[in-house]
Amino acid sequence: MSSPPPTVTVLLAVRDGEAYVRVAVESVLRQTVGDLELLVVDDCSQDRTPELLAAVADPRLVVLRNEEHLGLAASLNRGLDRASARYVARLDADDVALPRRLERQLERMRAVDGLGVLGTAALDLDDVGRVGALQLPPAGAAAVRWHGLFTSPFLHPTVLLDRELLDRHGLRYDPGFDESEDYDLWMRLLAVAEGDNLGDPLVLRRVHPAQASLRRRGLQRGLQRRVALRELARVAPGLAEDEAELAWLLGSGEGVPAAERERAADAYLAVLERFRATLPAGADLGPARAAAARVLLRAGLVARSLELDRLLPADVAVRCARRVATAVPARREARRVLAALEDATGDGDRVRVTIVSPEPTPFRSILFDRLAQRPELDLRVVYSAYTIFGRWWTIVPTHRATFLEGTRIPGVRNVFRHDYPLTFGIVRALADTRPDVVVVAGWSTFAAQAAVAWCRARRVPYVLLVESNDADPRPGWRRAVKGAVVPPFVRGAERVLYIGTLAHESVLARGADPARIAWFANTVDAPAFAAETERLQPRRPELRAALGAGADDVVVLSIARLAPEKGLDTLVRAVAAAGDPRLLLVLAGDGPEREALEALARELGVRLAVVENIPFDRIVERYVPADVFALLSTHEPWGVVVNEAAACGLPLVLTDRVGAHADLLADGENGMLVPAGDAAAAGEALRRLAADPELRRRYGERSLELMRGWGYEPSIESFVATVRAAAAR
Repeated sequence: MSSPPPTVTVLLAVRDGEAYVRVAVESVLRQTVGDLELLVVDDCSQDRTPELLAAVADPRLVVLRNEEHLGLAASLNRGLDRASARYVARLDADDVALPRRLERQLERMRAVDGLGVLGTAALDLDDVGRVGALQLPPAGAAAVRWHGLFTSPFLHPTVLLDRELLDRHGLRYDPGFDESEDYDLWMRLLAVAEGDNLGDPLVLRRVHPAQASLRRRGLQRGLQRRVALRELARVAPGLAEDEAELAWLLGSGEGVPAAERERAADAYLAVLERFRATLPAGADLGPARAAAARVLLRAGLVARSLELDRLLPADVAVRCARRVATAVPARREARRVLAALEDATGDGDRVRVTIVSPEPTPFRSILFDRLAQRPELDLRVVYSAYTIFGRWWTIVPTHRATFLEGTRIPGVRNVFRHDYPLTFGIVRALADTRPDVVVVAGWSTFAAQAAVAWCRARRVPYVLLVESNDADPRPGWRRAVKGAVVPPFVRGAERVLYIGTLAHESVLARGADPARIAWFANTVDAPAFAAETERLQPRRPELRAALGAGADDVVVLSIARLAPEKGLDTLVRAVAAAGDPRLLLVLAGDGPEREALEALARELGVRLAVVENIPFDRIVERYVPADVFALLSTHEPWGVVVNEAAACGLPLVLTDRVGAHADLLADGENGMLVPAGDAAAAGEALRRLAADPELRRRYGERSLELMRGWGYEPSIESFVATVRAAAAR
């Protein structure tokens, strides 16, 4: 005898959802309605998703795996065809269903005849688990239908559907409406049934950079427009095409040019008037009129909005008050539920790690991306700002990242050599990520200092990542400040990571336990740089010609921000002192010193080419045409460009203030070390290298040898071992 079907099937489609799918699944299995089936369609995931699903020991979970990638619409259709229950609830693989979601929706669905689709409000949830804004969809049958003329009236992962009604009318998702397949289905469903939304947020809807809806916003907008114009033509068939377009732009919030706003309002109100005729006798148009008035108000058409609804100011005030009254307790409940779910889905061998880092950089961001792929880690990164050093890169991290916003204090750059934003949001960010261990990069940002204080107050172990060293001479007040502030940071750390030899010496001098320190390099993917250099060799003449270099010229490259601390004026003087007309100095970067450097080069008769920054994934194109790499900084705690140059097989000329010299420069083997500010010594080094191609070749080969141990993998292994040891305290 077969068992009766469950009350509800929860349909979840997933592709490469390892970051969130376990929490989503657990949120369904913990519903107050236990008589359910959780049907997961795995759309050919290539990550750990199948493994994570297989580890769930609950007979209510049914997994269907697509043998090839079908896309969301086709996967959901497969699930609808397989669902056992009359009612089907949707959830996305990165969202969270609050415990009473199904109970509340089933209660309403059964109580209202003819109700075919029921959604709910939702709270936004970011990629590191912070609960955000309240999303309130339209409530009431008329408001839902009115809203649906312009955009989707439901939040897709919140809906509960009557599957019998779908089957009766042959309704399924249309793959041709990729990214708006839900909107298209709702409007076809509303032609044969009613729809509504509950006003309470019963789902946490994830919003993060990897979402298809954000990555493919243009496609989604085009398909949304297509559905909306179809519906507008049905309700207002006499409306001209350009008028329908204006009405849609206004009603969807896409924005109308100022010169067209009045005309758009006329078209929009004409649609409202014709919409009235589509409602059943006695239906209340009030909610639709109120919604239309709010749209006109947001568009700046105040007079037109008040003509439509004279009580609009009071309505707006009441809605704002209700929103706050709903959101505050809902957020509190959501945080409690998230904490319980994370505890329930935690892997005993998986360490929750939050890294507090000053700013994203290409080399470090890629390393964090790779760390995030390690199965032992649940990694999140909190950045103090998009930039604190005034450097800008185009970086799209695949690791979960949060960027703080803070008040910047004028004048502090002279003290810290970078901005010092007061980012009080670090406290909330750490609380939301609930880390087992915090990795704090440096000590000189407010976020780092606050993170250490937070860890101490809550007895959460922290690992200090140290980049600075004591090689630079510094004023007495700076030594005193560092001597007072840094040792407590170091001694209070459960473990310490250092980037190189000079940083290692510095942390030992400040009290670090030698048994509790480990190496975590500032580096790049050395094998990838070497391979790309080899691939680009056939283009070397072309790349040199673009710089103005002839076949016999010797190109001296420096990649740096054109700022005083980079010692680029010394480099210009060094090229002049070398006295070799074949030398061509190439500076890759931008900054405040550009005009002064160009003027100095003209004055000294130095051949100079200043070239713009290029994307990091093309940076090897800057190294391939070069013969020598020089970095003559007066302050440089490390200098990752040294790693890049060595990985590309270039001889090096560095000052003793460049932190990387202690590890990546063997003086007289792969380059030459010169005193900071000494143009004569640097010039002699350049003269020797320019005069001896065989010396340059030997030095370049030795650079490649020194970089072989400086790829990402050793640092990744060191990081994993360190945070596991710290978390196991």
